[in-house]
Amino acid sequence: MTPKKKQRSSIVEVGTGPAKVTIYTCNRKDGFSEFTLSWHEGGRRKRRSLACKDEARLVAQQITVRLTNGWVVGDEASKRDLELLHHCEGLASKFGVSLTAAMEEWASARKLAGEFSISEAVRIHAASRANLLVVKAVKDVAEEFVTSRRHRGLSEHYVNNCRDYSNRFCEKFDRNIADITVKEINAYLAGLKGLGPVSKNCHRRCLVTMFDFARRQGCLNPERKTAAALSETFKVPETAIEIFTTEEMERLLQSSNARMLPFVAIGAFAGIRSAEIQRLDWEDVKWDRGFIELLGSKAKTAARRLVPLSENLKEWLAPWREATGRIVQISDSSGSLGDIAVKAQIPGGWRQNGLRHSYISYRVALTGDVPRTALESGNSPKVIFRNYREVVDEESAKAWFSIKPPAGWKPAEPKRILRARKRKSS
Repeated sequence: MTPKKKQRSSIVEVGTGPAKVTIYTCNRKDGFSEFTLSWHEGGRRKRRSLACKDEARLVAQQITVRLTNGWVVGDEASKRDLELLHHCEGLASKFGVSLTAAMEEWASARKLAGEFSISEAVRIHAASRANLLVVKAVKDVAEEFVTSRRHRGLSEHYVNNCRDYSNRFCEKFDRNIADITVKEINAYLAGLKGLGPVSKNCHRRCLVTMFDFARRQGCLNPERKTAAALSETFKVPETAIEIFTTEEMERLLQSSNARMLPFVAIGAFAGIRSAEIQRLDWEDVKWDRGFIELLGSKAKTAARRLVPLSENLKEWLAPWREATGRIVQISDSSGSLGDIAVKAQIPGGWRQNGLRHSYISYRVALTGDVPRTALESGNSPKVIFRNYREVVDEESAKAWFSIKPPAGWKPAEPKRILRARKRKSS
């Protein structure tokens, strides 16, 4: 069986006489059209096939002009060639130069770069500008760094930590910040006495932020990682999450005096961090709206969040419904919490972060919603899912959020206040 021949459907002529180019349109057997150019040049008949009608006309016009002017044989520009030309001209125009000037500059730079690529040569040149860095002592950078944190409106707690960490670093290094090496920072962090891996990692993060600040100020090479960023982190050993049972929490609340009961209740039934509770005011408790508002300036993550105000928490805080000012009046509550644990006969004494760990564990069990609990507690879903999922069951969770004060019960006043009143009455 012979193959089906192409069928010619139309003929178009461009030009006249010896400069005439004929365009034949053929319908191929695959259903697509093909445009064949035919012309005489140099005593021979030549052909060229294209798939686009407009492109075929464009090439035919170029051939006609070349034949009319007697130019030497050359490849005519296709539609794609013209599009690329316009694209390159547009790129060059963004820098205010012509395409010709841009190519001349490229050729000159390529010759000077030698065996290196142009981009690599530029990076080497940027690195060589290290001699132009601002020379500044660590203590000067630290002072500017702490000031910048305060001006950015970050929490006072964070600013104080930055000041303490940077001051401690300045005591060890009193020279140009650009001269401090990774090895020295590693040795410094490893030699911090009295600090565990978590605290050392916090110290390191502060140094990384300070060195990044110095780099933005022109004190460190902008093309390289800082010595602090290249320093090693410390592995934090995994520890079991310690929580309080429902019975233990009842004893803790009833053993708390009036000064500490709001702290214990908010930690247990709202899961707010101890340091964040210290910054809360009674005005942050939105009684009628059913949540505690934690402003960014008071939160560890510097992000505002709303924590649910459970019904049992409302009852524990009811004596302070009309109170104003700071919820916690003492600066360090650790000693008082230890005393409460002893009075409540908690095995092993007070459990570090026990209130927050308990809240998250019981809240996840109650709602089954890890992202929601993460949003309420200002934590990541990853951490909560890894550490708190299936720690307690749903029944225990319901019992936890049902802990309420006994009828007619009131928290005792601190002994120090009672002694002061006795002296005044006598």
